[in-house]
Amino acid sequence: MNSLYLKRLIVGLVGLGLLVPAGLVFRHFQVDLARARQRIAGGGKVIQTDCGPIQYTEFGTGAPMLMIHGAGGGYDQGETFARLIGGNYHWIIPSRFGFLDTPAPQDATSEMQADAHACLLDALGIDRVGVVGASGGGPSALLFARRYPQRAQSLVMIAAVSHSMPVRPAAVRALFNAFTNDFVFWSLIHTNREGLLAALGVPAEDQKALSARELSDAFAFIDTILPMSDRKAGQELEQQMSEYDAQQIRHIETPTLVVHARNDALVAFDQGEFTAQMVPGAEFIPLDKGGHLALMFESNADALNKVRQFVEAHSP
Repeated sequence: MNSLYLKRLIVGLVGLGLLVPAGLVFRHFQVDLARARQRIAGGGKVIQTDCGPIQYTEFGTGAPMLMIHGAGGGYDQGETFARLIGGNYHWIIPSRFGFLDTPAPQDATSEMQADAHACLLDALGIDRVGVVGASGGGPSALLFARRYPQRAQSLVMIAAVSHSMPVRPAAVRALFNAFTNDFVFWSLIHTNREGLLAALGVPAEDQKALSARELSDAFAFIDTILPMSDRKAGQELEQQMSEYDAQQIRHIETPTLVVHARNDALVAFDQGEFTAQMVPGAEFIPLDKGGHLALMFESNADALNKVRQFVEAHSP
């Protein structure tokens, strides 16, 4: 993220206080936050597993598919991407460590998270699944395929982390820490959605090319990240969850498809390249535009269809 985006976000926050009385603003915030909490409380459930309690949701019938969400997520974000892919599948979508109602174990690692995915499937009586890893869900998706090759029928990596993320500069870390405050995040939603969308990986020039419907859908996706405070513990883990021995993914046997945009401003393109180069036989679909949410946009409809075809081809 460049300094221009940072300045615009700060200006947006200041502007909010100048536009309307503080009391009305805070009341509006409280109403929206309550609605967001009601939404997430109504969609997920917690199951006890051998790896501890795990929150998840599920829908659909057919071949089982495990959807592993990204940063800023939870089961609800995973459900958005599962519905984007669609198909006649039984989608199982956990909240990763520290997100929503899945607690984070002490000294959490992506190896532990991959094992927790297996524990969830055990608790649900599910043997084999197709796996989709998005964004920060990439490391545990890769490690699930590596550690449980007999259980992973296919692996799709969407704008996904594959190896250690570079440490963010102090100013950017401070900004992302501010995002975990519900009022700050809500304020940005209402004052500078374009800047917030850019901060979440969709470049401003790409936003200008989107249709009104596409832009509305992208903004609606941002809205679902509230309450951010319920995702804070998971957000704070993302750097260390990316720090694992990535060389081991050379031994993945699962059929793998990688999709990543060259201009992804949140998870760099080289993360996708690394997966495609390291996993034997992996297919790679590089995209030119769309940033971190590229598959949500009509310009990349062909790539989304290829994802659907890949998943279907490797389903029982």
